[in-house]
Amino acid sequence: YEILMRENLRKEYNASIGEMRGHYSSSSLGRTSSWNGPLRPQDLFVDENACIECLHHASSIFIFDEALGCARVKLQYGDDGQKIEVSVDSCTVNCIHRVEKEELSVLEFLIQPQPKEGFGIFGGGWERPANVFMAAKSFNKQTHNENHGRNSSASTVEEEETPAQAKAGADASRKINMETASGLFSRFWQWQNKPFWGKKVE
Repeated sequence: YEILMRENLRKEYNASIGEMRGHYSSSSLGRTSSWNGPLRPQDLFVDENACIECLHHASSIFIFDEALGCARVKLQYGDDGQKIEVSVDSCTVNCIHRVEKEELSVLEFLIQPQPKEGFGIFGGGWERPANVFMAAKSFNKQTHNENHGRNSSASTVEEEETPAQAKAGADASRKINMETASGLFSRFWQWQNKPFWGKKVE
């Protein structure tokens, strides 16, 4: 409290928090896994929210993140199949998952702690989705809807009008104009023949 009440000390404190955030965010840039060997249809993914630091893992595949207190995949299939099976089977909380290749990049992105804006002594801190698989499903759905909307609007803009469509549009426009003019004339005629001051003009 005394530090935050004094302007010069508060500036130093805010600067140190900024340095810490910058250091953390730069260290988290390389948190995605890389590949070893041929591509496979499924990849390994660690749900870091569920990981309890059991450390029973194949050291070439998994790495322990000291800052977050959990393991993550650093090299897909870096060890032989038997070591992979032992790692998956020995996980007491079942936090190691086999996921489709297309899902991995989204899951690895969403599981990374993101800075949370906040005010006060401790700032906003960091947060990540409690259920990364549900978050990935929502993310993919939102991305699909945005892409679908963008593609449909682009195709609408790019479609050229055929001669038959142009003729049909012109005919419809002419018919609407004629009906509008006819309605106006009819109302004008009725107004002309209305009684004036209660008496019809002969």
